[in-house]
Amino acid sequence: MSASTLILLSYGLLAIFVVFFVLKSLKMARMPVHLRWELSPVPHEKGRGHYGGSYLETAEWWKKPREVDHVSEGIYMFKEILFLKALFEHKRSLWWFSFPFHFGMYLLIGAVVLLVLGAVGTVTGLVSSEMWLFGRGFPLLAGAGYTLGLLGAVGLFLTRILEKGMANSTTNATYFNVLLLGTLFGTGLWSALTVADFSGQTLGFMGALFTADMSVELAGILKAHFLLAFVFLAYLPFTQMMHFVAKYFTYHEVRWDDKPMEPGGKMEKELIELLGQSPTWAGAHVRADGKKTWVDIATDTGEQEAEK
Repeated sequence: MSASTLILLSYGLLAIFVVFFVLKSLKMARMPVHLRWELSPVPHEKGRGHYGGSYLETAEWWKKPREVDHVSEGIYMFKEILFLKALFEHKRSLWWFSFPFHFGMYLLIGAVVLLVLGAVGTVTGLVSSEMWLFGRGFPLLAGAGYTLGLLGAVGLFLTRILEKGMANSTTNATYFNVLLLGTLFGTGLWSALTVADFSGQTLGFMGALFTADMSVELAGILKAHFLLAFVFLAYLPFTQMMHFVAKYFTYHEVRWDDKPMEPGGKMEKELIELLGQSPTWAGAHVRADGKKTWVDIATDTGEQEAEK
């Protein structure tokens, strides 16, 4: 494959990723108000989060300003995102490989950020590609990310096959996703170990994406790696791997949302609109006929049906 073909394909695949990633994220953000879990502890409860308390404990709480502890919430999120705290506590057998898998991706995201900064810097002449940060720092960061990611992908694949409970609940799509990422990590590690000017060629390709330079030269394994990386990005918005976006809403809009409903407020308006919907559920116990609203159903005692 020529460099020009690779660059044009990269533009197209990147455009697919951006468009559908934004659309999927907006769809999640605009979903109706979710039924609250009302599970404690909630980290942002100032002075009460450590024991599972709530502002509702305070006498006449509605007359007092709410205090939200963003620091405690941030610490909780940091532990969960970086160390997969909940998985460590509830599914340790999966954590041993899920942690290096995810941490490897974090390192690679950092490497990509470094690569973009380096490409912009060299294209504009602000920095030199010979800087240690790009010449030595980038391959070390990328190499560590590829190694951890590959280790995690292989371990997760085997765990899901060998552990009976996991094998019964793992879909073919999940196996494919793990194999795809494992291949991505593998080609990246192979490139880092075998391409003599790995850092220079990678930086050159990133710069070519910014300048549309079709004459950039790349080793064959690097071409395969970059093509696979952009194919993965274009594929990502259509998979369950969008859970990293959904997780934000799961925590902030479902698990931790304890804001009170205020008269005339946004939440009240949303709930009134939702309660005015007419469900068409087939379950007889719901007694939905497509005409009754949720309010009608919720206030229906069933006495009329009993009289019949």
